[in-house]
Amino acid sequence: MAELALRFLVIGAIAFGGGQAALPLVERLAVADTGWLSASQFAAGVGLAYATPGPVLILAAYVGYVAFGLPGALAASAAVFAIPVALAAAAASLVARLQGAAWFGRFGGGAAAAAIGLLGVTLFVLARPLVEVQPLLLLGALVVFVAARRISPVLILVVAAGIGALLGWLV
Repeated sequence: MAELALRFLVIGAIAFGGGQAALPLVERLAVADTGWLSASQFAAGVGLAYATPGPVLILAAYVGYVAFGLPGALAASAAVFAIPVALAAAAASLVARLQGAAWFGRFGGGAAAAAIGLLGVTLFVLARPLVEVQPLLLLGALVVFVAARRISPVLILVVAAGIGALLGWLV
């Protein structure tokens, strides 16, 4: 069981990008390397992990349970989340200590602007193929976005009709 805990401790430490990114590693650990689960048992565990609310790495509890019963489930669960929880606690502690520093506030403002810029670039890169392949889908998404802002449906229809007429006239 120590091997189970150690392996899930490593998986928890390197599972950047979410649990989905670590699934091939978990499969290798649980099926190929150790034989704790068969391929069909692993598939059932992944389905169970996706069906439950929360992170997909709750799959660790399933693997631990199948391999070593309840103690294995507890050990694997604690191990897979130990390092991420410790890092989050350390980051929160650091932020709490630096909260009053003027330079930290300025850094936060710059980091927020950088994050917004990166999100904008990401949106542009993701929307570009959509505009090239089917620009009306983007227009539909815009209509849904505007409608969610509780703007009058009549106004939305008038604007949409105007855009449609303009596009018909241009094309």
